Amino acid sequence: MAFVDGKRGAHAFGADFQVLDAEGAVEAGALQEFGVECGHAAILCQDTGVETIAYLPGYLSPPSGFRMLAERLEGYAHVELERRPTPAQQLEAWATELPEEAHLVASFEAGLAAVRLASEKRARSLTWFSPYARSDAALKARARALAWALDAGGIEGFARVARPLFFGSLMLERGEELIAAWREGLAPAGVAAWARSLVELGDERRWLRTLQQLPVMSVVGAEDAFAPMRYAHEVTEWVPELKGILVTLDGAGHFSFWENPREATSVARGFIERYREFVEGPAEWQAEEEDEAPPLLRFDPEAPR
Repeated sequence: MAFVDGKRGAHAFGADFQVLDAEGAVEAGALQEFGVECGHAAILCQDTGVETIAYLPGYLSPPSGFRMLAERLEGYAHVELERRPTPAQQLEAWATELPEEAHLVASFEAGLAAVRLASEKRARSLTWFSPYARSDAALKARARALAWALDAGGIEGFARVARPLFFGSLMLERGEELIAAWREGLAPAGVAAWARSLVELGDERRWLRTLQQLPVMSVVGAEDAFAPMRYAHEVTEWVPELKGILVTLDGAGHFSFWENPREATSVARGFIERYREFVEGPAEWQAEEEDEAPPLLRFDPEAPR
């Protein structure tokens, strides 16, 4: 069964949208300039009443965050929250920053805060890249190994051990400059706090049971060695009322939305545009015949329900 990208027409951004920084300063801009630096949240807004996509970045997210994804998801207002080192800090800060009635797009551990806040904020949907809702013995062991590498060799040592865990073949073969930029954006204190929090993370799957009306799509890189497929299977299985779906991205690792933005955008757009099908009941995803080549992304029918 194929996951088909929705073809509904999107509203193009006009010239009237604005970019607001975390202090509320307004700056005119273009969609291609969307992005944030650490310590700031960027908001693209219009007065046309379009739906909002809120991006919740895991701490190890690349410096460009979800920029490549946002550039391709036309017809929405976009908000990217400031990244925080630990799930507890994310939950505390984002409780006041997350807009209501938004589509949530989260990466890594940030999805835990998205799940906790979804009901309160009346979220429309959740797209969770590289999800995990608990830290088992294997994940704790990988986090401890990365913490040891950080202690022994600083950020350079951490990045050296992290490369084969985090990145898939697409990035390892052609993305050396991007990996270097990711490494330069890491702070030792923040990485250490992230590793400690992951080792201490308990079983958070119970919070998924609170998502009675929230459709959830888990997106995992087929070559993710840090949080392999089984963690995404668990998330999908715990989402109530068959409102979970699992999608894999070939050639990508833990940073699938960054390593393969074109295909990540395709599945995110299709899911967000058709989220109401999940609210109304279990959706039936059917392949559509098109003149172009079939979509590269596949819905995994073997995912636990």
